[in-house]
Amino acid sequence: MRGDKMKTHKLAIIGTGHVGSQVLTSAVHSHLFSDIVLIDSRTDLAYGEALDQAHATGLLSRHNTKIYAGHYSDLVDVDICIISASYVFPNGELPEDRQALLSKNAQIVREIMANITQVTHDPILLFITNPADTVVYMAATEFDYPKNKVIGTGCSLDSARLSYILSQIYNVAPHSVQAFMLGEHGYTAFPLLSHANIAGITFSEWTKCFPDVIELNADDIKEKVVQAAYDVFRAKNGVTNSAIAQVALDIAHSILLDEHMIFPVSTLVEANEYHSEPIAYSLPTILGKEGIVKVLPLTLNNWEQVKLKESLNSIKANIDLAKNI
Repeated sequence: MRGDKMKTHKLAIIGTGHVGSQVLTSAVHSHLFSDIVLIDSRTDLAYGEALDQAHATGLLSRHNTKIYAGHYSDLVDVDICIISASYVFPNGELPEDRQALLSKNAQIVREIMANITQVTHDPILLFITNPADTVVYMAATEFDYPKNKVIGTGCSLDSARLSYILSQIYNVAPHSVQAFMLGEHGYTAFPLLSHANIAGITFSEWTKCFPDVIELNADDIKEKVVQAAYDVFRAKNGVTNSAIAQVALDIAHSILLDEHMIFPVSTLVEANEYHSEPIAYSLPTILGKEGIVKVLPLTLNNWEQVKLKESLNSIKANIDLAKNI
């Protein structure tokens, strides 16, 4: 028997509101982490969430995960940090427009990054906080943190919604649909239909293979996916938390196990044929134990190029606003 200790994983969750608490639930059920530390400016909330989940470790269905409320000093040996912190409006209201959160969340993100960088530059940082792309840009450019370790969930949830919606339209299992939403996590996200397929059948052949389905164009599909977020948001009184929590855990799983899975995450993308300066947005990205392994270059059709430009303009406007906050 080997004498060295088995590798264990430690997770930090910063922000324990609706999203952060669901991330915690998904994390403990993943059986991926030996330690989970919660950090929130509302220390009582972090304590309560940790204690509530810790009580369940007395059940045979749970692993003996150490779950506790902590401080930024606890990040020194963390493998991955999921950041879901967001401004808490006094009456519980939350604007539907993710970009409207910027004036409140910019300072919160800067405070979090300042606290993290005083302690460590080692963990992978996975941001859920909105507006997602602007937050990633701020974290990757305003602080001396390794850029390969700064990631946003970006369009990963949008892409899951796209696969689900297409699966319902074409009456196939969601896992049979391979399709990405790209660009901004928000109103201007767009489907990459030129590279989409259902079990290898390309988008241009869907009408032939599914003649009973009313043909949809790219604009129709884009609208359905973008609207899907607001269907949840309005029905749950301003909360979308379950799917995004699972997205974060799927990304964390791929990183920690060095799986090299491809996700449409938000990263800082260097200048290329579509933009002349670095900007954060979602492209298909290979993820591994060091974070970003490779951002995959893509050839876009004319419609997709137009939509990407709209996305980049929207993100750039928010970045410019953030610089003045």
